[in-house]
Amino acid sequence: MGTFVMMRAGWLSDLTDWIKEQIQRVWEAFEAFVMDMVIYALEQGLELVALAFEALPVPSFLTNYSVGSLLANAGPEIGWAVQTFKIGECCAMFAAALAFRISRKILTFGKW
Repeated sequence: MGTFVMMRAGWLSDLTDWIKEQIQRVWEAFEAFVMDMVIYALEQGLELVALAFEALPVPSFLTNYSVGSLLANAGPEIGWAVQTFKIGECCAMFAAALAFRISRKILTFGKW
């Protein structure tokens, strides 16, 4: 009689373990699906922002000018200062920091 009870408990625990594994697999699949949807929504939102920036026209008063043409008439002193103080690299670092700050504000909705 004791052996019968042990066998009955064995198959019942096997069945409940199998059901538990199936529920865990379904939950993991659901988590992966939700994460993929979040990533997809974020990707679409960022593409929308990029599309909005690309749609902005260049102002007409800036189309005929470039930094090189503006600094060409400034003289050799300005060229020396720009090259010595690495103004181009400084502007690039400033632009990267500004882009990071703006993207951080957008992604956290201004909370951080």
